[in-house]
Amino acid sequence: MPLLNLRDVATATSLRPGVLYRSAQPHTLTPEDARLVAGLRLIADLRGDDERRPGDWAGALDGAVRHAALGAGGDSSPARLAALPADLDLGDLYVGLLHHRAAWFAGVVAEIADGLPALVHCAAGKDRTGMVVALVLDLLGVDHEAIVRDYALTARALPDVLAMLGLSSASGTAGGVPAALLDAPESAMRTFLAALDDLGGAETFLLAHGLTAARIRRLRAALLP
Repeated sequence: MPLLNLRDVATATSLRPGVLYRSAQPHTLTPEDARLVAGLRLIADLRGDDERRPGDWAGALDGAVRHAALGAGGDSSPARLAALPADLDLGDLYVGLLHHRAAWFAGVVAEIADGLPALVHCAAGKDRTGMVVALVLDLLGVDHEAIVRDYALTARALPDVLAMLGLSSASGTAGGVPAALLDAPESAMRTFLAALDDLGGAETFLLAHGLTAARIRRLRAALLP
């Protein structure tokens, strides 16, 4: 099985290709996956400690590729997800994380700016990854409709991703996980981007929480054609 939900963020945008990728967590890497990873400088792993399997990237890494464990703590642990309300609104969850994990978001974007070309991933490559990528794209001036399109591409990969994670969307919930977490609706990203606009946009938001102007320039130089 290839690296799931893998794509170049340039696919749905006008950014320079081959610089920033996103995916789900590693499972069984194909030779093509391994070659792609070998051309990176950074794997930005947004999973928590309890989500990672020992050495799950080891077979694809060499001395030139740094694996950075950048999890935000226990908020995304399976137990924490199961404790969320069954009628959870995904867009509201994203907005809550934007407000409560602001410094974490800024730190992850800083790591990416320092490590391009890079791959960013969480478990499914949908929620944490989707928000981080959306922040980078907004920072680069990418149109919000293109950001939504990039996010929504995950829906195509979700059946395989959920199977890999031992979840199922057929019954609405899996292991007590709210149904909203098993989907990638455009409305969730639109809600997130509207909240980001209310905060002044990604540049204002990230600068206020620790990202430096030098790193913003680095991102723009690397990703804008």
